[in-house]
Amino acid sequence: MRTGSWLRHVALNSSALSLVVSLGFANQADAATTSDKAASSVENGKKVSASKAAKGREKTSAKSETIQVRVAARTVDVQKTPSSVTTISATTLDRQNVTSLSGLNGLAPGLNIAKTAGYQTNIQIRGVGMQTAQNTLTTSTGVAVYIDGVYIANSVSLDQTLFDLESIEVYRGPQATQYGQSAPGGAIVITTADPTFDRISGKIEASGGNYDLARGRAQLNVPITSNLAIRGSFQSYSHTGFAHTTSPYLGRYDLDDAQDNAGKLAIKWQPFRNFTATLTGQWYNATPHGAEQKNILDPSTNPRVVNQDYPTRSSLTTSLYHLNLDWKTSLVELTSVTAAQHVRQHEQYDNAHLAERIIGMYDVLPNNNNAMNNYSETIVLKSRKTTPLDWQIGLFLMGQRGHAYVSEFDGKDYTGWPNYPVPDHLMTDAPSTLKYGDKQTATRLAVQPYVELGYHITDRLHLKGGARFNYDRYSSNSNTFSAYGNNSSQNSFSTKIPTWKAELDYDLTHPSSGIESMVYFSVGTGYKPGGVNGNPNAKVISQEFKPERILNYEIGAKNWFFHHKFMFDIAAFYANYRNMQYIADDPYPYAYGIANVPKVNLYGIEMESAYLAFHERLRIDGSLTLEKSRITSDYHSLDASTVNAAYASSPACNYGGQYYNSACWAAVEASAPNVKGHQAPGMPNVQASLSASYLWNVFGGTLLTRAQYIYRGNYAARIIDNPLIDHVPAYFIFNAFLEYRPTASQWRVSFAATNLANMAGVNSRFTDPYGSYQTSEQYIAPRQFVGTIGYSF
Repeated sequence: MRTGSWLRHVALNSSALSLVVSLGFANQADAATTSDKAASSVENGKKVSASKAAKGREKTSAKSETIQVRVAARTVDVQKTPSSVTTISATTLDRQNVTSLSGLNGLAPGLNIAKTAGYQTNIQIRGVGMQTAQNTLTTSTGVAVYIDGVYIANSVSLDQTLFDLESIEVYRGPQATQYGQSAPGGAIVITTADPTFDRISGKIEASGGNYDLARGRAQLNVPITSNLAIRGSFQSYSHTGFAHTTSPYLGRYDLDDAQDNAGKLAIKWQPFRNFTATLTGQWYNATPHGAEQKNILDPSTNPRVVNQDYPTRSSLTTSLYHLNLDWKTSLVELTSVTAAQHVRQHEQYDNAHLAERIIGMYDVLPNNNNAMNNYSETIVLKSRKTTPLDWQIGLFLMGQRGHAYVSEFDGKDYTGWPNYPVPDHLMTDAPSTLKYGDKQTATRLAVQPYVELGYHITDRLHLKGGARFNYDRYSSNSNTFSAYGNNSSQNSFSTKIPTWKAELDYDLTHPSSGIESMVYFSVGTGYKPGGVNGNPNAKVISQEFKPERILNYEIGAKNWFFHHKFMFDIAAFYANYRNMQYIADDPYPYAYGIANVPKVNLYGIEMESAYLAFHERLRIDGSLTLEKSRITSDYHSLDASTVNAAYASSPACNYGGQYYNSACWAAVEASAPNVKGHQAPGMPNVQASLSASYLWNVFGGTLLTRAQYIYRGNYAARIIDNPLIDHVPAYFIFNAFLEYRPTASQWRVSFAATNLANMAGVNSRFTDPYGSYQTSEQYIAPRQFVGTIGYSF
């Protein structure tokens, strides 16, 4: 485990981070800046629609407003929520040119989002997430993602462009009741814009930038009657590649490009004052070349150039349909979310990420196909009457069926680049170059009831607790095949695990002194389902892997000082993380599978703050996260380099002994290193950000200027923590933004510049547990300039 204090990491980076430490600023990411808050605001004690809030923003500067988030269809004040949560508005995302979830790094403490294996989005909060890339059918995310109340059940569908949003909320720590489904690390809750009944409104935007960036957006809200409204939105987004290949066969071929379209249609009906029904359909289609994955052995020193002979191609199509019902009486509120999700994905890429002439072999993956159909229902009944006791009960149901198909080929001296033909009938007539194939079908059923109670012990002291019973059942039918034959397996697995959470908060507010303050303590558990491995030949890895469990303790304080001029939030946590799922190797060739690290400890401190000055025209935001992790159990793990070294050194493995000789398997197992003391993967020790914005009165209107600095520290990519291949280095970026709004006009013009220093920051490192076991890097986006002109009505 790498050593060194957190403060040394900070001091070595820049004086700007020293300012973060000294001021204690934490980033609310312009989460509720007066000029920027897509979540509904509060005016005269009533909820204001997003359209009205937006209209009001054009007439005012950045006023201090209450930060609001939605929790189970209920609007609450973030500063009075006894949990670590950050709200990020849609306007903030635009100002930083954030186009997907992977761009959220730096906008919330403890959040680290990495692109894994080229096409997957791995979200981790406080070191808890998903370490099982390429196994989307049999594992779940460790951070639950919800869109408009719908649990997004497949990590592949997270790699899509964001649009028509109100806000994104990031909940840190296990969410045992409200978002308990696969949320031991936390939850990301995405809220899109709803239809409104007040007036016809809309927005048109056109953006352009370097890398031939072109983005068009259109939104239209039409109230058909006083209680029926429809809202439609569309986005087209494209740019050329941030990186490209160089090859005598393939030539210059763009990577990290974008070519996608998204649409949404929502109909809202309110036949009665206390009943609302909203039917929504969302569609997304992307057909880029694919992600750059640069082999760390690539001789090219340019991080945006790769030596590969085989073209990368990608396609992703998703659709989401959901019906949201809300019925209120004087005593209770009943909500229901019924949803259907469909995902179709295809990936083709050079699995070695390096040309054959350099590495001495080829390893290509013409097919990595995933499809999923998911159906879910969430129903919640909650109290509305003001009493010392408030409550809610809920039920989550989900049924899922998924399919995966993979084919991988390797060999030497292939001369037909850039193509690679895939023969028919691979399962029954495999060519000698077929290294691995898999055809799998998996089904899942989840039934999860929950209850939550809150009691006001006094006017200032509040106790809240909840519990959820999690029943999950998996079944898997897998057929693996190669040039050496094929195997089939059928497995099923079920878990019945309760989770719970308890919170105690105390209100320290003193209105006469201009202080609003709350302290809280919480303890709770989290859970991620286990599952089955389709590896009947495995000698060490079990046919089943265990569910993840976490026990988290948190203490924090949320404060407004100087009559809402200065906000400072701080939270400290300690977590016992059990049975962390990861991909392990086996002594038998290609018998990979998911295994469990028994015990990991996680702990850290997170801070967020905002300061308003000069009649609220100046706003300074910042964040600081200091976290540590350690594997505390004796645990021996195999990776590809260890297995191959054992094959080479053990006489029992000669002459293909790895396929039949138990002495070879024993020698490989004995060579597994003990990972006790290593840090958990995906958890940077330091993360920080600092931003400042100022609203100027200029000729004919107002000018908003904003500058931002973001730092993400280094971390380990795997539990093996091999310093040669698993060290993901730190990076920092500078962003700038300005926006001009003419007086009494609905037009606006903006300019965003991101990654001004043009840092080739490493977003992630991935060592493929399959195939040729190569390690590749993916980078953050290079310097971008984006200009936008928009009109709202």
